[in-house]
Amino acid sequence: MKEYPVKWSQFICTVIILLLFQIIYASDSNDIKSQIEQYKTLFKKYELEGNTTELAKSASKLGYLYWQIDAKKEAIDYFDQAIQLNLQTGNKNALRVIYSNLGLIYSEQGNYQQAIESFKKSLEINLAKGNKNDAASDYLNIALSFQALGYYAESNSRAKQALEKALELDNLTLAKSCYGALAENEEKLGNNKAASGYYEKYTTLSKHLQKQEMEAMASKTKEIERQVQTKEKQLRSTLDTLGEVLELNREMQLENALLNKENQLKEAQKARLEAQQDKLKAKEKTRRTQLIAMGVVALLIFCIAVLIFWQFSQKKKANNLLKDQNAEIERQKTEIEKQRDLANIQKKKITDSIQYARRIQTAVIPPVSVIEQKLSDYFVLYKPKDIVSGDFYWWNLKDDVLIIAAADCTGHGVPGAFMSMLGVAFLNEIVNKIVVNKHISALNADEILNQLREMVITSLHQTGDTNENKDGMDISLCIIDFEHKKLQYAGANNPLYIIRDSEIIQYSPDKMPVSFHQNRNKPFRKHEVILKHDDRIYLFSDGFVDQFGGDKGLKFLSKRFKEVLVNIHKQPMEEQKKLLEKSLTDWMGDRPQLDDILVIGLRFGIQKIEEKPVSKINWQSKTILIAEDTDVNYFLLTAVLKQTNANLVRVKDGQEAIDFIKNNEVDLILMDINMPRMNGYDATRTIKQIRKDIPIIVQTAMHFEEESEEAFNAGADEYITKPIDLKTFMSKMERFLS
Repeated sequence: MKEYPVKWSQFICTVIILLLFQIIYASDSNDIKSQIEQYKTLFKKYELEGNTTELAKSASKLGYLYWQIDAKKEAIDYFDQAIQLNLQTGNKNALRVIYSNLGLIYSEQGNYQQAIESFKKSLEINLAKGNKNDAASDYLNIALSFQALGYYAESNSRAKQALEKALELDNLTLAKSCYGALAENEEKLGNNKAASGYYEKYTTLSKHLQKQEMEAMASKTKEIERQVQTKEKQLRSTLDTLGEVLELNREMQLENALLNKENQLKEAQKARLEAQQDKLKAKEKTRRTQLIAMGVVALLIFCIAVLIFWQFSQKKKANNLLKDQNAEIERQKTEIEKQRDLANIQKKKITDSIQYARRIQTAVIPPVSVIEQKLSDYFVLYKPKDIVSGDFYWWNLKDDVLIIAAADCTGHGVPGAFMSMLGVAFLNEIVNKIVVNKHISALNADEILNQLREMVITSLHQTGDTNENKDGMDISLCIIDFEHKKLQYAGANNPLYIIRDSEIIQYSPDKMPVSFHQNRNKPFRKHEVILKHDDRIYLFSDGFVDQFGGDKGLKFLSKRFKEVLVNIHKQPMEEQKKLLEKSLTDWMGDRPQLDDILVIGLRFGIQKIEEKPVSKINWQSKTILIAEDTDVNYFLLTAVLKQTNANLVRVKDGQEAIDFIKNNEVDLILMDINMPRMNGYDATRTIKQIRKDIPIIVQTAMHFEEESEEAFNAGADEYITKPIDLKTFMSKMERFLS
């Protein structure tokens, strides 16, 4: 109940303050509109007089006033006029302020591209004039605009430049904002460790600035207390002086009474009574004056005590708020650390799986020994953006004909890698089928791409629906006939370059992908070229030419790529690869790689190197049954066993394996453990009951002692783990087949 009057008074004060603010705001708004009309009049006056300098000032002032009342369109119009006028007068200081204001207005509208352009113009002027603090603010505004657009890497670059300036100027408030922007960017980019580091710096600066504010508040409170003590002393002094005056007044009255005593004695009794009454009135007046003075002093002391109590309450409330904020920050930090640790564990699991996928992708891509049977001067510049790549290279040698391709699948990373393995498998199937059913001479680059497109559309069930994924690939494919010195080329969005006599010749592709497309029924075109000695042939994806870099953050582009190739084409191919890598690294600088990069270079006419001896393993008469339900694992096994010439048969579960061995001869079974319908253990037991003579090698993705023991108990002859060690795997296979 004691706090009720205080709360009620606080409520009344709050209402009064709000009313005052409303009156002030209405007054300000009317005042701004009045100023707008005044400056419009001046604007017209200076426009008639041709006074460019004053006209520019009026336009700038009108832009600012319209901005204050949230009339952004009018503000932008007048700022644009002010820019043109100041460009005429060469007023750089006015221009940098106007560009900065325009950038802020565009940011408020969500037009971040325009905001970036305005901030950059302001930054250019500030840098030229050495205005470091304003330049740092421009860098930060640009970084925040890039962040809003989702360009987090570019935002990081600008935020770091702002941070460097802020630290140089000891501007802690600006530095705190830079750390906050960097922490959010790194978190969006998935760099949790860097994000945590910047967040800690942001938190540290926030605490430091809060501490400075608290110290300033404490200093202000002490100053108020000192002023209160001074006022209290002055009041006490005033009270003492008032008492002395009253005492002196009384003494003077007594002295006058004594001087007039003789006259008073002569007066009548009535006069003495009147004099006594006057004396009593004078005493009463003195007592009343003293009471009033004491009341005023007591009121002042009470007001001072209330003020001191209010200041103490505010300080206590601020301390409690700071304590709660620190506790919340600590809780959030702990939660972030827990989530970071969990994310790191999940990241490691995913990375391990992707590393295994990389081994599979590497195994599927043909070895360089194929191309080295015909060419000794060549290079392959292959730089995946992630662990696995959506770009892939492929070649196949059929007698004296080399088929070679450079492809760029949809996306990069794991999705692109799956598409690349499909592409390799399909190309092998298409070329082998043409050679077996027809003849090597029937190989045509355009026909290979036509068949590849049909297989991609069929396997991905593409119908052209607007909601389905547009998966596919861009590709350059060449067929080089060494005997007749001819080259065939067909391309889907990827061109072919040939450098001859220091001149570059470009063969343009068809502007359609290897996937479902509006021109899917249109066949790919075939280009035929008669090759000459020392022709340099280049196939590539778009990763190199689309890489951002340089001083202005632009793309490398085809023109610059051609210039580099012409400048280095006389160097050996391996040296060209190094020079291309250096050009790319210098261009990128600190910027991240945006896409997978693939460039293949061949020099036609160089005598082939000595052929490597063919593998001694020849299991042409052997049949190997592969029980594997996962396509990726099956592709890996077929890639490993391809050169053995063995007859490979695939089933996808244990029951299919049992059905197959009942009616067919099998020399060895590779049995996966985890399969649908029937697992590998049960299938192994059943097969051993039917055919004890068939060796079975059980394979699994993880090695546990109990798994190997269960495999041998089921009747397995050998046990291997994934990822497969090639040497160990082939050694165990030879034990049963050789």
